[in-house]
Order: sequence, then structure tokens, then C-alpha cells
Amino acid sequence: MGARATRIVLGGLLLTVVMAAAGYSASGGSQSVSVAAAPGLDITVPGAAASIASTVPGSCGSTTSTINVKSNKVWNLQMRSSASYPNGKAMNGATEMASAFQYKGGDVASFTSITSTYANLYGSSQPKTATLDVVVSYQQCVSYLDDPGTYTIVVEYLGVQP
Repeated sequence: MGARATRIVLGGLLLTVVMAAAGYSASGGSQSVSVAAAPGLDITVPGAAASIASTVPGSCGSTTSTINVKSNKVWNLQMRSSASYPNGKAMNGATEMASAFQYKGGDVASFTSITSTYANLYGSSQPKTATLDVVVSYQQCVSYLDDPGTYTIVVEYLGVQP
């Protein structure tokens, strides 16, 4: 055989090998993968402080704040005054206001005095949500017994998945 005939035969064999390799496949099998989704609840309270404008004695001032809730189970939102305010009253240094700080929103339809014990803002059967803005209203009544000044109270929120 000549050189040309050898090239044609080798070329034909190479073509046959490539064609055979291109047409072959083998099953790799399958695998089941389980994913455990843990309960998740996020409560986001605005970073900026809420403020009630100057209020004259004998009247009440109010403001609102928006709390964001995300939960993949039924949930409940509770609130209280910080332990530093055990009587639920705003303070100027060590001086408490005469009246308790009040809130409403969610399932609480009228202004209610806050305490240092968690109380439901929403009941325990709220449906899961990707995001929900909860508007909470704050109110502080000013008395003639209150010294002029700036009073502060810290409100704490707790999300619960029963």
C-alpha cells in the first residue's frame, strides 16, 4: 500500500472511532436531596428614635412607628417597656411622667398603657408573611404635675412563633 492509501485507511479508522464515541452514553443514576427549612421570624424596628412633639399640660401627643415582620410560620407580636422603665412611664433622668406611656395597633384598637411585661400587639394566629408593615401608634398625655423637659421611654418588641 502506498502512503496515500495508508492515510485514507487511517482516516477512515479515526472517523469510525470518533463516531462510535459520540453515540455512547451511560446513566449516572439519581439522588434524593432533602432540605430542612428552619422556622424563621424577623422583626425590624426603625433605627431612628420616634418623637412626640411638644405637648402642653392637659393634652396628649402622639406619633406612629412602623415595625416590619417576616415569618414562615404563624406568629405573634408583643411589646413592653424596657426593664429600665418598670412602671411604663417615660423618664427625664430619674423623674417619671405622671401618666403611663400608651400604644395601640394590631389587635389593640384603643390606647393602652404599656407595662414592663410583654403584652400582645397581635394575637398568636397571624399567618406567615414574606413582609408585613405593622403600624404602631404611641401616645403620651402630659399633666401639670410633669416638670418641663424631655422624657424618654424604651419600647421593646418580641416576635413569637407558637
